[in-house]
Amino acid sequence: MINFKILLVGDASPQDRIIFYRNAFKGLGCEVEILNTKGLYKISFLNRVLNRFILKTPVYFWTKNLNSIVVKKAIENNPDFILFFKPIYISPTSILKIKSRGIKIFSWYPDDIFYPKNSSNFFYKSIFLYDCHFSTKSFNVKELVDFGAKRAVFLPHAVDLSCHHPVEVSTVEKEQLGADIIFVGTYAEDKRTDYLERLCQDGYDIKIYGNGWRKHPKNSCLFLKKFIKFKDAYCEDSSKIFNASKIILAFLRKHNRDAQTGRTYEIPACGAFMLHERTDEAKAIFKEGKEADFFGSYEELKKKVDFYLSHEEKRREIAKNGYLKALTPPFSYDNRAEIIIKTYLAL
Repeated sequence: MINFKILLVGDASPQDRIIFYRNAFKGLGCEVEILNTKGLYKISFLNRVLNRFILKTPVYFWTKNLNSIVVKKAIENNPDFILFFKPIYISPTSILKIKSRGIKIFSWYPDDIFYPKNSSNFFYKSIFLYDCHFSTKSFNVKELVDFGAKRAVFLPHAVDLSCHHPVEVSTVEKEQLGADIIFVGTYAEDKRTDYLERLCQDGYDIKIYGNGWRKHPKNSCLFLKKFIKFKDAYCEDSSKIFNASKIILAFLRKHNRDAQTGRTYEIPACGAFMLHERTDEAKAIFKEGKEADFFGSYEELKKKVDFYLSHEEKRREIAKNGYLKALTPPFSYDNRAEIIIKTYLAL
């Protein structure tokens, strides 16, 4: 692979996907630098209220300093291309300044781009300026082109085995971290809260990890039985939780029109048994009943939970098959990085 010079721009912490892409590009022989925008911009309280309750599409004020830093870094670094991760704070003016230097500009987006609250006025005004958009949502590709994008490519989530992998857990860790049923994910008023609450009321052993769960009703079964742990779980922590438990649930976000998510790949990569909300895309990745299993209603979920809790050997067999599938090259971040580079070469 040619040694390209790449600048990645976005929020960066050890568990963020910008880190996974850095690792993948470096593994392919590229020179990679990250401009971590975390802390470079803080949304004011007034701006948050305005975006949440008044404006359909968020507008971000006082981003001049952030944008100046990004443009300056781009000019100093002079990469072959810049990959922006969810660039909702980056102004059209900044994109134009960078492009005037002959630098190719890409975006990578983890959410449904055309759910307005996921995006920004800046980004919608800049869509036609980017050389290519990489979306984890298959349906966004045509929508982006229809909106005026030059190019758009479906680029699903993937697996970084340095983060998600099988982990040995002690008996104490199994008791402290694990449960018969686990869910790791952000709070949302959709199937996840409805089905998990019903499982709790039906007497199942559950643990929930993720942010936002203090919004769940205080008189709920999940709250009263202390099944909600009120903390996030990333990389090694989530790997331990998955390996300490029997069934890992994968729910999808309705407002994101999800057909698959990062968890779709990460749970099997940890060697854990995944019971996933059924979609055609998810079933195309992992064979139903062989590499993972799926549900389409609460009744089906409950029936399969009962079956797999009482059939450990079958559960372990499916988890092993899913793990082996997750290890295959098409599901790696190396594969995703190669697609981005091939897209660049085709420009």
